[in-house]
Amino acid sequence: MKNLLTLIIFFLCFQITHAQFIEYGLKGGLNYNSNGSLQDLSGFEDDFKIKSNEETGFHVGVFSEINLPLWLYIRPELLYTHTESTYKEAGKKSRLEMNKFDVPVLLGFKFLGLGRFLIGPSFSYAFDTDLSDTDIFDNVKKIDSDDFSVNGQVGLGLELGNLGADVRWELGLSGTEAIFRGDPAGPNASDISTVRVDTSPQQVIFSVYYKF
Repeated sequence: MKNLLTLIIFFLCFQITHAQFIEYGLKGGLNYNSNGSLQDLSGFEDDFKIKSNEETGFHVGVFSEINLPLWLYIRPELLYTHTESTYKEAGKKSRLEMNKFDVPVLLGFKFLGLGRFLIGPSFSYAFDTDLSDTDIFDNVKKIDSDDFSVNGQVGLGLELGNLGADVRWELGLSGTEAIFRGDPAGPNASDISTVRVDTSPQQVIFSVYYKF
């Protein structure tokens, strides 16, 4: 959290002192996300591991573009992001929801007038991670999680005047996970179960933006 706040303060101070080189804007869009597997940690013979299914989330926020020579620019962003993924087993489903602040800091390259290429890291702080009560587990509670992560993004975009759009692929670079404890559902379930969820993102991000 301290590292994220330091980055945000630097982001704002740099913009104030170099305003003549900077453009500002608003953006939003959809996140088509999946996380890693959900794994039972109870230690029984029937322990399971379930792969994540993709679900749709969203993001909204602000950005700036710091212009550099040779058609290059730096694109810092500050975003609120909501992502979801689901885990299905034997017709039963559990849902993982995450609310995060994302700070991508990308290097951009302008080409052919309208084209944009972006690549760089994205720093993320997950302030709310929740695994829902479902047919698989009741009374689910989070007991531990990795909240800060570093991810990588690469993308392409188009810009027409003040309007633009881009599509990016994001992959988690730092391994992150969350541990949950709950009561297994079902008439014969009596033992408390502990599960580990790999919360590293693998997502396609669609965005539209407007520059002032």
